[in-house]
Amino acid sequence: MEINIKDIKPPTVYLNGSQPQKADPPRPKLELRSEEVNEILSKRPASIIRYGLTIIALLGILGLVASWYIKYPEIIKGNVMITTEIPPLKVIPKVSGRLQRLLVKPNQLVKQGDFIAEIENTTRLENLPILQTLSQQLKMYLQNTSLKVVFPSNTFTFGDLQIEYNNLLKNYQESERLLGDAIYLQRKNILIQQINDYKKLVIINQRQVEINKEEFSNVETKYVADKKLYQDKVYGKLEFLAFENTFLQKKKDNENYAKVLVENSLTLSERQKQLVELDFEYLQKTRTYRDNIQQSIQNIDNLLANWQQNYVITAPSNGSLSFLKNLTENQMIRAGDTLLAVLPQQQAIVAFANVSAQSFGKVKIGQQVIIKLVNYPFEEYGSLSGNIQEIESTPMGNQYRIKIKLPTGLKTNYDKILPFRTEMEGSLEIITEDLRLLERTFYGLRKILNQR
Repeated sequence: MEINIKDIKPPTVYLNGSQPQKADPPRPKLELRSEEVNEILSKRPASIIRYGLTIIALLGILGLVASWYIKYPEIIKGNVMITTEIPPLKVIPKVSGRLQRLLVKPNQLVKQGDFIAEIENTTRLENLPILQTLSQQLKMYLQNTSLKVVFPSNTFTFGDLQIEYNNLLKNYQESERLLGDAIYLQRKNILIQQINDYKKLVIINQRQVEINKEEFSNVETKYVADKKLYQDKVYGKLEFLAFENTFLQKKKDNENYAKVLVENSLTLSERQKQLVELDFEYLQKTRTYRDNIQQSIQNIDNLLANWQQNYVITAPSNGSLSFLKNLTENQMIRAGDTLLAVLPQQQAIVAFANVSAQSFGKVKIGQQVIIKLVNYPFEEYGSLSGNIQEIESTPMGNQYRIKIKLPTGLKTNYDKILPFRTEMEGSLEIITEDLRLLERTFYGLRKILNQR
């Protein structure tokens, strides 16, 4: 077999021992666009499309410019109550019972402490001035017992206060009996007379003792002289014994006078002691009765105060009465119910509102407020306008309290003047500072992005 040298291929040598990759076979060309797309792209857009896109772009730019210049405020809503500068004081009974007497009428002017109504009880209201007058008289009596106190007749009854009234009457009568006690005065006068007599007697005894001392001194001098003469044998023994007996008798008389003086002085001291004890006993009894009277007065005053707080409804301040409920005599009322309110006279009308803490940082003093009352629909009566006057720095729960000044009072934007009622409730709208539309859009988008 013949071998052709041309058919023999020399071996191929690769650098670095790497063998090159084989080339991919040629691929067919792909059509990227369809004929319809190529036809659309090859044609020039119609003029209406070109102008429409231009108008849309201009409108978008105009919208951005307008959103920069367009501003409007944010409205913050809340609840509001219209009242006076000094809020009306509510009248609330402390006990339940039947309304025994109603002493006032609606819109009547009252003064602080005036009686409004009486709740059924055993101590009647007409007895109150009697007990108050009696208490004043007894207080004056304690300062000056010469003043007499006139007690009411036995036909009067004082219900729950009857026991203390009886104790007071008993103590006063015992005090009067003690002050007019004749036996005490007689005993005292007798003791005073005895003391005066014994004082005189002691003075006489003292003079007798002094006289007897002089006599005894003379007798003693004579006795000494006689004794010397007896020693000189001038007198006999019998004569000297007679002189000595005379001297001893005078000495005995001197001691007897001193003894009588001491006895009378002791008797005088005893009578003075008895007088002091008698006065002290009288003073103790007087103090006891006075203390009992004073205690009875305090008990009656305290019971009267408690009775008045529980069963007598009084005006808490000066002003005009507003009936919050329909009240009639013999009507049953419950403790804690708000029956009436006292409206202070000549007080500026203001509003107090509670606003949620959300967006409260935008609320500032001086901002305008629009108030719509519940009892007066704003579609018919209009709304009230005011300005924020004060803002409480401390929230109450999740709400802040603000005070609103009403420059035009209760005159609405429809030129209607609304009558004032106690605690008129409604809603308010606080007009905050203006904010650009573009800023609001930006803040909204940022809020949405932050929530993701």
